[in-house]
Amino acid sequence: MTSTAHSIRLIAILFLLAVAVNWQYGFSSTYLNTPVDQFKEYLNESLGGDMSEGTYNLWWDLIQNIWFVGFFIGIFLNPVLNDRLGRRCRAIASTFTAVAFQAVVLYLQESPPTHIRGTASFLSEISFALFTIEGTMLGTDELLGNNLPWLTASVIPICAFSVVILFFVPETSKFLLMSGADRSVVEHSVRFFHGPDANVATILKETEIEIAEEAISSTWSSILDLVRIPHLRKALILAVCCLQNCVALWTFIYNSTLFLEDINIDSGIAKWAATAMCVSYFVCTVIGGTFVDRWGRRKILIPFSYMNVACIAVFTLFSQLQKLQDFWKYFGVATLILFAGSYGCGVGAISWFISSELTPIKYRTLMQSACYGINTVSVVISTFVVLPFYFWIGTYCFLILYCLPSAFALIYITRNLPETRGREIHDIVNELRG
Repeated sequence: MTSTAHSIRLIAILFLLAVAVNWQYGFSSTYLNTPVDQFKEYLNESLGGDMSEGTYNLWWDLIQNIWFVGFFIGIFLNPVLNDRLGRRCRAIASTFTAVAFQAVVLYLQESPPTHIRGTASFLSEISFALFTIEGTMLGTDELLGNNLPWLTASVIPICAFSVVILFFVPETSKFLLMSGADRSVVEHSVRFFHGPDANVATILKETEIEIAEEAISSTWSSILDLVRIPHLRKALILAVCCLQNCVALWTFIYNSTLFLEDINIDSGIAKWAATAMCVSYFVCTVIGGTFVDRWGRRKILIPFSYMNVACIAVFTLFSQLQKLQDFWKYFGVATLILFAGSYGCGVGAISWFISSELTPIKYRTLMQSACYGINTVSVVISTFVVLPFYFWIGTYCFLILYCLPSAFALIYITRNLPETRGREIHDIVNELRG
């Protein structure tokens, strides 16, 4: 098998793995968006038919954000489970989306050859984006939007089948090596991911250099090391700043239909515009994954992050201009679709996996959990307060909650983020050490 043929085969296998983990994650992140009116009617009936706007906003915030409680628990289980169950087994055993999501990000980072590590890492975001389309599309009136029980149940059989896929991929060679597995098992894993003709000795030598940097002991007892040790502190700040640019996405994939209806977009058009956002997100994620190992992380992440922030600011502008001339609302629709596309091109995928490329293996799962935990707190706070702020000061709230924090984060990223494309992790960590 040629190197190209093996790379295509490996990407296909890893994509199936990402699909198995992210199917329900992508669906559950967007199915509330398009049938927002039906959910409002359901809540009103459940509360006796006299629900005020304030009561609705409170319940809607709780429904949207209660999911993050389980996600947060899974984040804190991540370091404990990772080095005991491994990347593959943890995804199988997990009952929390956060644990499975973090497992697949690490798996996609550690398993492929370095030259396609970026493309492989994009597969998690690609699969997530694909199923956000399913969530928004099924929630339209023409499909299952008027039948909420069938909408919420539609993903269950597929997710159950997807779990089967997880049993047919081996553990990563890095995990096997650091856990003291038999040498033949480690070499089998290397050949599975790198090809039958791979130079096993050279690959394992690079892995051993990375593992030998520090003994493996990634538990929450080491959390203060992320602050005390300079290169880990820098990696933590960089990763958290990158993830700050992901915070706004949740507000818009949850509430874009509401925002568009408020600028006088017809309800049916607003719902399909939400689906168009997800299509743009998916298509651009595929494009980003195609070029990330050619152009590098910085050349994709930084420009598209600035574009993403600009789209939020411009949407705010168009929403205000719509009050003067109604035709500006269509520019608002186009801006949200562009927002989703710029996020897909690199903001989301790279931000979620960059911590793994900046951190030695001892601290990798701990760093990942710390960054995701901080990000989850930011997301919960912003999604809880955005609707009260929105109904108080309108779309200006987006400038305060999203544009301003992201602008500061982007300044730090632009100055300090190293390029990680095509480099071994121990080399990147040495650069951070200075």
